[in-house]
Amino acid sequence: MIGVKDNETNSIPAREELAPPDYCDPVIEAYKKDVDRTLLQENLKLSPQERFEKFERFMEYVFELRAAGQAVRKVG
Repeated sequence: MIGVKDNETNSIPAREELAPPDYCDPVIEAYKKDVDRTLLQENLKLSPQERFEKFERFMEYVFELRAAGQAVRKVG
């Protein structure tokens, strides 16, 4: 069976086309050791709105740091 099209550009692979459940990709396994899954789990507990608000606060912090860095470079 060939994958089902969900729209013109994406297709969903049929179950037979997927890797077997016991297959471990060595590249993925190498990266997994460096991923803090607790952070992912905590973020997934948030609603999409809460995640967006958290992202907005993070970006405000990034812009604040960038402005502080630019101010230091102007003075120095």
